Amino acid sequence: MTDDRLVSRAARALVDESAVEMTADGGGLLEIWTIGHEGGTVRASAPRLEVREGMELGCRLMIDGTPHRIAAVVEQAEFQSQSRAALVLRVVDVRSDGDQRRSARVDVALSAAVTAVVCDRLVPGETLSAVLEDLSEGGVALAVADMRVREGDRLRVRVRAFEGTIEGEVRVMSTRGGETAGTLVAGCAFLDPSPNTREIVTRLLARLSAPAAAVADAPGVREALGIGADEEPAPEPAPRVAPTPLRRPGIA
Repeated sequence: MTDDRLVSRAARALVDESAVEMTADGGGLLEIWTIGHEGGTVRASAPRLEVREGMELGCRLMIDGTPHRIAAVVEQAEFQSQSRAALVLRVVDVRSDGDQRRSARVDVALSAAVTAVVCDRLVPGETLSAVLEDLSEGGVALAVADMRVREGDRLRVRVRAFEGTIEGEVRVMSTRGGETAGTLVAGCAFLDPSPNTREIVTRLLARLSAPAAAVADAPGVREALGIGADEEPAPEPAPRVAPTPLRRPGIA
């Protein structure tokens, strides 16, 4: 049974978000506006025609710095307006989701291009600029200046690195607010990456994870060119310039 204090913290986390994308028991996504809470009970609202009493809702949120899966049940759903229903949600289960990531992530900062494939609010083919914030064998974290990205979206990501181009489809597994206003960080999992992408990701992670000493001991440009410590590279030949033809006096 979930601890009452953890349930209360989960309810508080829902309210702190103000607007939460929650997965309904039928598999659809609903945007729930959270208003306040008392213990494990949350006052909220949702699209009137999309909710009903007894519906189960779920989402993934950070609690005390750790990702958790939160499950709630709609205890009351009453008319609020033509478009909204007033809800009373009861948090029924909270579980740590910290072991979801199967591979270690490495911080990175690379420019990325993101294209919508199948999304809730993005038009297929719409492109967004993003920054790759971290990388693992299993996925990426993308910072985007677009709040329309939602959990469950499928995106195509393209990132150019020294090792090559990482390109393939990902699914958004979680979202959180970015460090600057108006930005969102999407935690994504790779969807059937190609062997080439896997190889590039592995090589990039190896380089980023290499100890500083290993980087310092890596061959430099001079060693790679076979130039000794006391040797200087042979100077490049001066470019040949065609001589200017002489003109005889008096001849135009």
